Amino acid sequence: MRARLALLLAAGALSACAGTGGFPKTQDAGPAIAAAERAVTDAQSAGADTLAAAVMKDARMHLEAARSQLSLRKTAEAELHAREATADARFARATALQLTAERNRTDAQSALSALPPQEENR
Repeated sequence: MRARLALLLAAGALSACAGTGGFPKTQDAGPAIAAAERAVTDAQSAGADTLAAAVMKDARMHLEAARSQLSLRKTAEAELHAREATADARFARATALQLTAERNRTDAQSALSALPPQEENR
């Protein structure tokens, strides 16, 4: 599933580049980087550092690349990396939330199974 998402993102980026003859033009990558930072923080809060560590690593790598490209005044590249970081962080958050929900459901089912059977009142 992760590979499919990465392939779709790469295909979208390539088609955008091919259609415009290069990276999409942007005036300021700052908002995209800020959004990526918020997405990474939200993913961390959801427990993605442990539940989706590989995806979080990718998100942080893209966020760092975005900051690096921005410092080189390559705003289009910076924005692209920031958007990738946002996508990775959102995916990591969703994965963490899903795993947490599944764990909670399993715990609740175990607790329910441990209860003694109820007798019906007549």
